[in-house]
Amino acid sequence: MSLDDLYRFGKLEKHSTTSEEIAGLFDVAKRYLKDASQDSISAELRYIAAYQAALAAGEAFLHCNGYKTPKMSHHYMVWEALRQVLDKSFKEQLALFNDARNKRADAFYDHAGLINETEYKEVFDESKRFVESLRGKIKKDFPSLWKGIR
Repeated sequence: MSLDDLYRFGKLEKHSTTSEEIAGLFDVAKRYLKDASQDSISAELRYIAAYQAALAAGEAFLHCNGYKTPKMSHHYMVWEALRQVLDKSFKEQLALFNDARNKRADAFYDHAGLINETEYKEVFDESKRFVESLRGKIKKDFPSLWKGIR
């Protein structure tokens, strides 16, 4: 399935982005990674922040490809769309973030003490790598949208 297929099925919307929007999403990712590194908050909140950093970078890459997700099933569709557009080297990261999506929802809405330090550290480390990987891909594949990204 392609991004165009997801669009035809109503799972994605067309989106024209700007370098400012992309820079803004990477600023959000940077802020979440900073928040995720704070030992003074619970492993659950750090996990959620690390996940959100990866999500923001994923949204930026999806926007560079001319699409955005609708509000319904937003998180799920970001990961599903990225599976269609990123190469196989991202397969394990995308699976991890999709699993983290479910755990994030449970930790955020339903259960305390659900996430341990090891799980947090795995998502945090992968989020840092993912954000940097997508930053590099945008610089290479979408140079006109790269300016302003810090």
